[in-house]
Amino acid sequence: MVFTSDGSDWIATFAVGDAALPPSTTAVFLDVNCVTDRSRIPAGSMHRDTDSRSWLLSVRVPAGWRGAYTFIPSNAPLTVPEGDVSQRQWWIDFRRGAIGSFEGAAPDAEPQRLRTGAPPEGILTAETVELDGIPRRVGTYVPPVPGHGTVVLFDGDEVRRHRVLAAFDDPANAPARVLVVDHVSADGQERDVRASDLTANPRFRDDLLAYAGEPVTVGGCSYGGLASMFFALTRPDAVRGAACLSPSMWWHDEQGHDVPTLAKADNGGDVPILSEVGSLEWMMLDEVAAAADRLAAAGHPIRSGTFAGGHDWVQWRERLPALITELLVTQSRRAESA
Repeated sequence: MVFTSDGSDWIATFAVGDAALPPSTTAVFLDVNCVTDRSRIPAGSMHRDTDSRSWLLSVRVPAGWRGAYTFIPSNAPLTVPEGDVSQRQWWIDFRRGAIGSFEGAAPDAEPQRLRTGAPPEGILTAETVELDGIPRRVGTYVPPVPGHGTVVLFDGDEVRRHRVLAAFDDPANAPARVLVVDHVSADGQERDVRASDLTANPRFRDDLLAYAGEPVTVGGCSYGGLASMFFALTRPDAVRGAACLSPSMWWHDEQGHDVPTLAKADNGGDVPILSEVGSLEWMMLDEVAAAADRLAAAGHPIRSGTFAGGHDWVQWRERLPALITELLVTQSRRAESA
């Protein structure tokens, strides 16, 4: 990947050689998280350079960008069907042919200091817990030098895969434990219950908080960010703070109610909420900003910001523990001054 400065942004040039692609390839799509996608197929269609025997494409990314990308070869023209349902299924099927999973970072991207890639050094155990009537795996991570407080993180499979737990090994800011929740049933049927768990589900919320047994700091990304906000707004007795990364504020229940409405958030609240969304998440920037403004107007202690990226664990793996740590430090200082 080659970066060329273009004012306040960067032009990133991506390349993939013929040798890395199937012999039948006639088209290649460059999938850069929230830069090219199924709604912008022409913008992600690579061009073959016969001299170098490779496929090339240049795209614009913001200053400080860091994100995931992949190459998707095809032996047919890249034609998206009409209709949202058909487009989504086409995209799912199309992405199954992706070649590799890569990461890129602009020259001015902030280094990731918390997520180093090293494995966590503490002890991770797991047990099967029934939440909302469905057994699933809940892990408990104890840092090498346990601190104070309990953290709850959603999407345990991604948390483990991206080694997020290692970010809590610093004894200066370590919690006493981190609970990581999986959203696949542990009854042998492997049912995916993520959507039902994380979309304003009071049964899941109350069962998980009861299992924790003490006030917690919650954090999550996407649907997990939405759930974190729901927990904070509806159970201030059991939640000390919430880190909400790219929260899916577009979600509404069958009656058209969003999470702030379901939580009666307009009545105010006092649980600190830290919310961030990627500057490239064009599909949800307005919803997240509107929700933050609404909560702030009602008196909730919320801070909303952006990071230079998309809907992407490459960003979340750093920003999630950073916000959680900020909340823990604030809680510790308040306890010391009390």
